[in-house]
Amino acid sequence: MSSVPIAKIHLRAIQHNLDLARSQAPSSHLLAMVKGNAYGHGVLELAPRLQGVDAFGVARVDEGQRLRALGVKQPIVVLHGFNDRQELEACRKDALTPTLHSPHQVDLLSMHQGQDLPVWLKLDTGMHRLGLSPADFKAIIARRVCNVTCIMSHLANSDQLGHPLNAAQLALFEALTKDLGIPRSLANSGAILTWPSSHFEWIRPGIMLYGCSPFGDDATSGLQPAMTLTAPVLAVHRVAAGDAIGYGGIWRAQKNTRIAVLGIGYADGYPREVPAQMPVWIAGQRRPIVGRVSMDTLMVDIDDLEVAPNERAEMWGRSLPVEELAVLMGTIGYTLLSRLTPRVHRELSDE
Repeated sequence: MSSVPIAKIHLRAIQHNLDLARSQAPSSHLLAMVKGNAYGHGVLELAPRLQGVDAFGVARVDEGQRLRALGVKQPIVVLHGFNDRQELEACRKDALTPTLHSPHQVDLLSMHQGQDLPVWLKLDTGMHRLGLSPADFKAIIARRVCNVTCIMSHLANSDQLGHPLNAAQLALFEALTKDLGIPRSLANSGAILTWPSSHFEWIRPGIMLYGCSPFGDDATSGLQPAMTLTAPVLAVHRVAAGDAIGYGGIWRAQKNTRIAVLGIGYADGYPREVPAQMPVWIAGQRRPIVGRVSMDTLMVDIDDLEVAPNERAEMWGRSLPVEELAVLMGTIGYTLLSRLTPRVHRELSDE
């Protein structure tokens, strides 16, 4: 498979990051977030290898079904819950724990005799995405129509430590849940690392498991990058001064130079919209991508580096932090990791 991009998944790093999350909240249960194909890391290969996970978190019912089919025994919490009777029945059949975030779901549960099904209840404390309003939440709790095993909410600004909404969300969450005697969950990765008072009975590490900082940089103490994405060198050729390369000819050589063509492109999930001087790590140096990223290839100005076909360049990983590249592209590490397509070969490594 020398001509394909490879995402090497560092199992020891993920386990280290999981253990770090556990150490930050030793009294809490741990819900490992593996939605979105484990943030692009390959959930079917990865989930069975993780140790010390109390439950897994997915976004959709079909993601939970795939984990069950794999033989995963731990509880699986479905954050979107069910949207119709068919998905409700799938939750029953595969012992998935749906999250109820809408009165519509509560009504479906009542209509189809689902009151005994264990559920998580999601409370909207200020993010205003998915979640029950305080009034709806109080009414559902008072009616006792659901078998609620955990109450959760989601922080909108845990990546900004001093944001005033954080304290407001925590205060509302505590006020509405403190006397109910039901386990609670509020802390995602940013809060796990920095805010002990938000930990409660369940923590939900997501991006931190994969070694990517929730704060948009690579300086978070203790996290280890879990993916090294590499692409093969397909060809090396010379470009004369004044020649343009690639679609649209947006880059023109200022001098005679050497170009390496790498076998990765936007069909693999590598962004087409890269800024000028976007680096890759090749032959021990950072070198810039030049010209437009194509569907299956991109080009790198290697100057006088000794590079040959079949060598590999690192797109991100231990030598080139994904957080740094995300900042250059005006996005976040989550998007770069999770957008990788099935064309990229995932390779588990015990390194």
